[in-house]
Amino acid sequence: MTPQVRDAVVVGGGIAGLSAAWQLCQAGLRPLLVEARGYTGGLVAAAEVGGARTDLGAEGFVMRGQAVTEMVDALGLTVTGPSGGGASLFLPPLDDEPSSAGWARHPFLKDSFLGIPAHPLAEDAVAVLGQAGAERAAADATLPGTVGTQPGDPADLASFVRARMGQTVLDRLVRPIVAGIHTSDPTDLAADTVAPGLREATARLGSLQAAVTELIEHRRARRRAGQAADVTTHGGLTALTDALREAVTAAGGQVLTRTGAQSLRPAPDAPGSWDLEVAPTVRGATPSSEPVPTGPSELVRTSRLVLACSAGAAQRLLAGAGTDATIEVPVGSPIARVMLVVRSEELDAAPVGSGLLVAPVAPGQEAASCPVSAKALSHLSVKWPWIGEQLAGVHGPHVHALRLSYGRPGEPRPEISLDQALEDVTVLTGLTSLLRREDVIAHTTVRWDGTLPPVTPAYRERTARLVDDVATLPGLAVTGAWVAGTGIATVVEHARTQAARLSASLQPAPAQSGLAYPAAGNVALAGADAPTSLTPEQEQA
Repeated sequence: MTPQVRDAVVVGGGIAGLSAAWQLCQAGLRPLLVEARGYTGGLVAAAEVGGARTDLGAEGFVMRGQAVTEMVDALGLTVTGPSGGGASLFLPPLDDEPSSAGWARHPFLKDSFLGIPAHPLAEDAVAVLGQAGAERAAADATLPGTVGTQPGDPADLASFVRARMGQTVLDRLVRPIVAGIHTSDPTDLAADTVAPGLREATARLGSLQAAVTELIEHRRARRRAGQAADVTTHGGLTALTDALREAVTAAGGQVLTRTGAQSLRPAPDAPGSWDLEVAPTVRGATPSSEPVPTGPSELVRTSRLVLACSAGAAQRLLAGAGTDATIEVPVGSPIARVMLVVRSEELDAAPVGSGLLVAPVAPGQEAASCPVSAKALSHLSVKWPWIGEQLAGVHGPHVHALRLSYGRPGEPRPEISLDQALEDVTVLTGLTSLLRREDVIAHTTVRWDGTLPPVTPAYRERTARLVDDVATLPGLAVTGAWVAGTGIATVVEHARTQAARLSASLQPAPAQSGLAYPAAGNVALAGADAPTSLTPEQEQA
């Protein structure tokens, strides 16, 4: 089989692969990007729900570093923060409150990190923690900086917070926020993984609240004027992935979907180059399975190859490169997201702002004590105004988009009915009357099974060694969330760094004709990949 020679190849069309391909283009290269699924973007995906284009997976990124914002600026996109006046927590009554008080909404603390308060005795903190809980948290300032920060102390986030600020801060602030963001309990997460440097700063400054204050000040200094810490691209995060794909093709690159990398080996007659076998693909046995080849393969040769695909595919390809990539990759809890477009004049008042997180039931409490099954609600048409504008243009006034999230660690795969989702919206937003089926204009459920959770320090150390080992092989790099870490900013920075390393001091090869496989249209979740009403299976990269 005669190989086609390309000056650069990227395997995987998620945010990592698209960022890597874009970075290669900045060096004048014309990369070929192959994606085994039917769309690019991976966990950054969108679909039309009720007439509004809506992000189904990741919808924003943290303003950390310059890797994403530099790319956004170069692509001519606009960064914007959420509207709606902030988010809330939906919490049970305090132990000393009457049981009739019931669950209630509380605004996120003004100054906090992962729920850890910078000022435990501030009015908003006392409202959530109660006077006794707030005073226990404030006692953190009187403890030695060594408490919870020594090498022999428990490494998990829950133990660290409990030692410094007490159980109430853990249960009413940190646990619901960490569970909502990371789909994990703080007991299962290493403090140094989800909050790098926080224990070190606590030991250095003498208290956890001082460490949180320092972190908040640093983050505010890095933000663009007037912007929030968590932002997106105007129009949705898929505006970024769409723009990346368009930029790659405009620079002379080629993007092929439904084209999967099958094997990799060093080129036998071209030292320093790689032979990659690719073939057309179809969906696997389940939406989360790796797509399978369905036709004759072709051979592509390149001296610059970035593996930005899923862990299983990357490990298989690296084995062909002679690299031991045997790593057990952790799998997160199954997540279901119910997207609703409803007509409700009461929701015009945006009673929960941009949304809220629901506290998980604390150990020892009855599961029935929580009045809802959802773990989070986002009022999307308030949080992202362009969604509300699109809906108003199609349906007129009083139409709203909402997203309910389900699925907690240790719980079975969530199965959610439309009636249950409507009841949860009614309770969480405080509507005076139950939302009914006839109020629903559109609805769909999107599932993300097998997403990557925050990982242990040992796993991070092992993947870092793998990335370094691969870097010793000329012209080869590996990236993606499974080795870079979770979060858009982290993944993009890693992908761009790896691509820049390959493109340094290398010159483009002559232009080549494209492969035979046609690329799918640049529409996320088109055709067979589109979710269906209420019980779809969303493919993921």
